[in-house]
Amino acid sequence: MEKRKTKNDYSFLASPFGLVLLLTFFTFLLVINNNLSNESGWISAFSKSFEFWQSGFFSLLAFTMQMMMVLVFGYALAIFQPIHAFLSRWAQIPSSLPKASLLVAGLTMGAGLLNWGFGLVLGAIFSKMVHEALLKKGIPSRLELLAACGYLSSSVWHGGLSGSALLAIAESGHVLEDSIGIIPASQTIFSSLNLMISGGLVFLFLILAFFLAKVSKGTLETIPGRNLESISRGHQNPLAWIAGILLVSSFALGIISGQFQGLSSISLNWVIFLLFALVLLAYRSWEKFNLAVSRGLGSALDIFIQFPFYGGIMGLITASGLLMEISLWTSSLSGARTLAAFTFVSAAIVNFFVPSGGGQWAIQGPLIMESARFLDVGFNKMALVFAYGDEISNLLQPFWALPLLSITGVSVKKLLPYCLVFFVFGFAYLFAMIWFIV
Repeated sequence: MEKRKTKNDYSFLASPFGLVLLLTFFTFLLVINNNLSNESGWISAFSKSFEFWQSGFFSLLAFTMQMMMVLVFGYALAIFQPIHAFLSRWAQIPSSLPKASLLVAGLTMGAGLLNWGFGLVLGAIFSKMVHEALLKKGIPSRLELLAACGYLSSSVWHGGLSGSALLAIAESGHVLEDSIGIIPASQTIFSSLNLMISGGLVFLFLILAFFLAKVSKGTLETIPGRNLESISRGHQNPLAWIAGILLVSSFALGIISGQFQGLSSISLNWVIFLLFALVLLAYRSWEKFNLAVSRGLGSALDIFIQFPFYGGIMGLITASGLLMEISLWTSSLSGARTLAAFTFVSAAIVNFFVPSGGGQWAIQGPLIMESARFLDVGFNKMALVFAYGDEISNLLQPFWALPLLSITGVSVKKLLPYCLVFFVFGFAYLFAMIWFIV
C-alpha cells in the first residue's frame, strides 16, 4: 500500500488576512521587547501589550464605515449602466498588452490624483474590464500586471487633491496650527515642487508599465472575480431620487452659506456625501439602488473584517510609545540635509503599521514638524516628504489592495512581484528627488 506524502501548505499566510495576522504578531514582539526594560517580566510585558492592542482594536470603527462607504458607492457608480458603458468602450481601445497597461495605469493614476477612493475603485474595475476585452479579441493578456497598474493610484494619491496631510494643514483650526500656522495648498499640492515630483513619478510608472508588459508573457487564462454586470436606472418607486435631491440641495445650501470654502473644505466625509447623493440620483429607483449597493458591499467585506486588526496594531505602537521613540531616534540622527530623507523612509515604514494616511499624519505629523522647526526646514516641504513616503509603500501594503483583489480575483502572491518592481523604482526616484532637490 502506497503511503501518501503530506506537505505543509502555508500559502494561506500570503493572503491579506494572513499578512495582517503576521504583522500583528510581529508588532506584538516589538512592543513586548520594548516593554521588558520597564516591566518586571514577560507576563507583565505581555499583559501590558495586550491592553494596548485591545485599546486600539475598535479605534477605527468610524474610519471603517467611511472606507466601506467610499468603496460601496464607488463600486455602485462604476456598475451604473452609462458609466459602465463608457468604461467598456475605453476598455476596447487597446490592441495589445503594452497599450492596455499604459491605458490602465494612466487612467488609474489620473483618477487617484483627483480622489484616492475613486481611483482605487476605478482602477480595480477598469483593469478587469480591459483584461476581459483583450481576451474576447483573442489577445493574450496578464491580469496580474493590469491589476498592478490599476493599483498605482494608491502610490500617487497623497500628492493629489485628496492628500490627507496636505489638506489638513491647509484648514483653519487644524491641530498643529499654533506651531506651524496654516499652510495653503498652493505651497503643497499646487507647488511647482510637488507638480514636478508627482508628475515625474507618474511618467516613471507609465514607462515601467509599458516595459513590464513588453517582457511579460500574456495568456488567454481567465481568473474568476466579482460580477461586473451593469445595472440600469429604475423607474418605479423613485425614493432614491427624492433622497438624492435632498442631499444635493443641502450641499448647495452649504456652498451658498459659506460652509464649503475652497480646498480646505474637501474632506473624506465631503467625498462620501457627494458619492452617496450621486448614487441615489443615478439609480432613481430604490430597488435598483439597493441592488447596486448590495453588490458593492460584497467587495467591502475584507475591509470590514481586517480594519479592527489594523486598529489593534495602531494601538500597540502608539499607546506603547514605540512609534514616538523611533521617530525621536530618527530625528536625532538627522541634520538639516538628511532630515527629509529620514522622514521619507520613516513614513514609508510606519505606513505598514498605520495604513491610514490621515491617521498616520496625526501620529507622525507633530514629531516631523517639531524636527523641522528645530533644524529650520520648510514645513511645506516636510509635509510633502511625508506624503511621498506614505503613498509609495502602499504598493507593498496589502491593506488598500483589498478591493482590487476582491474585484479582479488576483491573489496577493501574483500581484506582489509587479508591485515590488513599481515600488523599487518609485522609492529610488522619490528618495533621489528628496535628497538632491528638497
